[in-house]
Formats: sequence, structure tokens, C-alpha cells
Amino acid sequence: MNKTKCPVCEDLPRGPLCRTHRQELSNTLYELRLGLDELKRMERREVRHRGHGGGAASPAFPPAPMDMTAADLYDYAEDIIQDAAADIGLWGGKAPQVLDRLDDRLDRLADAPNSGRDYRNLTRTSRKVQQHITPPEDRIIHGPCLNPECRTQLAGLPDDTTSTCSKCGSIWAVAEVRRARRERLKGHTITGTPTQIAKWVRRSTGVPAKAQNVKDWLRRGQVPHGPRTGKGVYECDMGGLLAAVEETHPGVNLAA
Repeated sequence: MNKTKCPVCEDLPRGPLCRTHRQELSNTLYELRLGLDELKRMERREVRHRGHGGGAASPAFPPAPMDMTAADLYDYAEDIIQDAAADIGLWGGKAPQVLDRLDDRLDRLADAPNSGRDYRNLTRTSRKVQQHITPPEDRIIHGPCLNPECRTQLAGLPDDTTSTCSKCGSIWAVAEVRRARRERLKGHTITGTPTQIAKWVRRSTGVPAKAQNVKDWLRRGQVPHGPRTGKGVYECDMGGLLAAVEETHPGVNLAA
């Protein structure tokens, strides 16, 4: 007997979710509940994000996809949540209450005809919320948009699997964006002290690399480099530097 295919696993528009994506849907509802609470705190200015050292947020980061205020994003998320609820006959109510009702009726939501669409919409919305509430110092730069007519820098969270361009709206696999960035810079070099090279890494990736990290990568042979061009001055392969820092994420333990 043929089993019904999961619309997320098989990239289909309709059908009941599999066990794995039912659990992920439950996690998404939980993350949305926490994220919307944080958005409300940001809207009331109870939470403010600053860059490293208490200064302004780093200008290296482009605006998040669908750049919104906390209030606008909250309203957008509430609309998405209520649309999903309507698919199983739940109408009205504020987002926190609707999320509780959806969690209580998770099986109905996962079995609904539009479960695939609702799963994707809720997951994307949760990601937008997470990006908005994440402090700038915890974000990283994945690389340029792969649209040759765009090339906007794509930024997000270390565990992103996809990224949406804030300018052209294209959606890309993060692994492919990073691979293309490494390939583009492979064979190109940067010359400087470990401090200067670490600064380039920070600007290029958003990862808080330090001079000691660069020294460790060089000592371990993780980064291709030529002979020293002066006292404490190295010529390093840029693609190799990106590979070293990307290999460190997630759960990076960079030197203080």
C-alpha cells in the first residue's frame, strides 16, 4: 500500500506532514511564541540591540529580509499565524492565544490539506522573527547573493540553511552561497599582520575573529599562505581564511 507523501519532504503543495516535520512544526510554534514575546519587548523599547563594545550596530550587515520595525513584523507574523489557524477552523484571537490553540491541535494542523504551505509560511516567519531579535554581534555574513544582477550581502544566523536576499527576494541555500564565496576568493591573497587579517575576516563574515585565531590557523596549516613578507606579516589565501572560519561555526569558541 502506498503511503501518503509528506509535502515538505517531497516539495508538494498538499498532504499530511511526516513525523519529523510534525515535530519541527511543534518546535516552530514554540519558537514563534518566544520570538513574538521578544518582539513585543523590542516594540516597547524594553530591549535594545547594540554592536560589540556597546557601540552602534555594525554597518557591515545589510538590512534583514523584509526590513520592518518590531511592530510591523509582529503584525505580519500574527497574520501568518491566523491564516494557518483558519485552515483548521480557528478564527480570531491574538497571536499568543492562537499559537497555544494550534499547539493543542497540532495533529489537525499537520493533517490539514494546506499543511505544507502552512509549515513553510510559519517556518519562514519564525526565521524572520529570530533574525530580527538576534543582536547584530550574533549575526554573520554568509556571502553575496547568487543573483548576478544583485550581489547584495546575505546576513543571518550561524545555523541558517537558507537565506532570503533583502534586495531581490531570491532564496538561496546558505551552503551554496558560502561555497561560491570561497571559490571566488580562492587564490586571492591578503597581506598583513594577524591583527589586520582578523579585521578582514570580521568585516567579511561578521565572525568575531581575533589575531590569536589567525595565528592558530596558520600554525595548524588550516590556511594556505606564502612565506612571511616581513616581521609578523603574512600573505594568506582569502578562500582558506573563509574555510577556516566557516569550519568553526556553529558553536564557535574564538579567543577572547
